[in-house]
Amino acid sequence: MAIQKKRKVLRSPFVVTVAAAASFAGAVALPGCDPTITEGSCPETRPAMGSSCEEEDLSCNYGEDGCGSPIEARCSDGRWIDLTPTCNPPPPPPPPPACPDQLPKAGSACSDVGVSCPYVGPADCPERSTATCGADATWTVETKPLACNPPPPACPDEMPAAGSACSLLGESCSYDGPPDCPEPTTMTCSVEGTWSVTIAVACNPPPPPPPEDCLSAASGEECAALGPACQWLVPGCAEGSGTPALSAAGCFPSLPCGEVDAPCPAGTRCQEVVVNPCVASSPDGATCAACGRTMSVCLPPSAATTGG
Repeated sequence: MAIQKKRKVLRSPFVVTVAAAASFAGAVALPGCDPTITEGSCPETRPAMGSSCEEEDLSCNYGEDGCGSPIEARCSDGRWIDLTPTCNPPPPPPPPPACPDQLPKAGSACSDVGVSCPYVGPADCPERSTATCGADATWTVETKPLACNPPPPACPDEMPAAGSACSLLGESCSYDGPPDCPEPTTMTCSVEGTWSVTIAVACNPPPPPPPEDCLSAASGEECAALGPACQWLVPGCAEGSGTPALSAAGCFPSLPCGEVDAPCPAGTRCQEVVVNPCVASSPDGATCAACGRTMSVCLPPSAATTGG
């Protein structure tokens, strides 16, 4: 409803004649009485700005806008003008989503009381959960577990061949290398569903010791630690064979030598001797029923004795 405001005082005095009063007010003044002009009133609804009006300086109020400012119109120079200040109210905040993207934690806050949200678990075991926003504006969660078969083991017992099929994408498995190169090798199940080598350890075994190092080993354990380049030999029985027996147990190069002495280290030469085959590679001195075996070995000149 329009609220009429008090008109302002007329800007200058004027005289109203009986004829003017009659034409203006629609009535003729009685003799001895002053003519009366009925005050203008506000339209019931807000007039269109710029439309014509008759009551100069008449102000009308039509409530408040979205910013709390009065909506006013005034009659000025025979036209309605807008006195309402410009207002750009901020947009209301968007409502929060009824169902969160992820299963909410039980007891956490919610806003839409009564809303129920279903959630499904992982694809390999899809358990079903329902979150409900209770009257206390907190989530309650009900979960119904389903019977699921456990997933297959991620890593095969044996290292798979590169390019072979795999099922658990993104899984990586480590496998120990051979004894001479114990560093692990990592295999990964790629997005194509095949095994690929992601970490291939380049293992180069250490070079063998020089042959002369074998002669310095004082025990079977030290000889074995030098690797396959050295061998621990024990004298065998050379009676009646005509071939000298090894004079004493020791560590000797494993070089294949024959009639030529070139492969043997300095201070040694290739000699044919009789060794005990039962302990040729045994550092604990084990014996057996075998008598001896003839073999060519790089030896110092004094390391052979003639058999009787």
